[in-house]
Amino acid sequence: MATGDSEDIFKRIRSILPQSWFPSLSENSTPVLDSILKGLAWPWTMLYSLLEYTNNQTRLDTSSGNFIDLAASDYFGGTLPRLNDESDSAYISRIKKEFFIKRNTRPAFDVIKTSDSTIEKITEPWSSLDCACYGRDQYDGTTLCYGSRTSSGTIFVEISKNASLTTVSNELIDIKPEGVDVILVVNDSD
Repeated sequence: MATGDSEDIFKRIRSILPQSWFPSLSENSTPVLDSILKGLAWPWTMLYSLLEYTNNQTRLDTSSGNFIDLAASDYFGGTLPRLNDESDSAYISRIKKEFFIKRNTRPAFDVIKTSDSTIEKITEPWSSLDCACYGRDQYDGTTLCYGSRTSSGTIFVEISKNASLTTVSNELIDIKPEGVDVILVVNDSD
């Protein structure tokens, strides 16, 4: 007998009946009453199993079936659909992996820069690390540019002239924050 199964619910209902009205359960002399109580226990058993199933769907690790697809859609929109014949556990691990990809931050752009050799420089006009201060054109031996507090939603990405614009654009679209403009600048000095 497991918690919430038909026998468990039946015994719970039977235990709250007044003891002086009916013979004890151990006497086994009330087949009609037991049948009625087992009939009353059945919907509660189904409700308990539905409650357990629903509770499992509240966490990605324990969810199953379409609830995993629903979670992926909720977290990532339509960008991470289930692959053909992909198992629940494989899809869950792919969703978890997607959670930890760096996005929406400068370190995310730096990761792309290190993995893509065609990206030469990333400049944020509002970042003091990229633009230093007025009257200085070098900081730590790197060439800097003027900054701007009015273009806080802009990032300039300098790429080599042999870079594939489509590839670089797709890489940057995957990690850029919504509302931020990424401007590709092709370096012709190569």
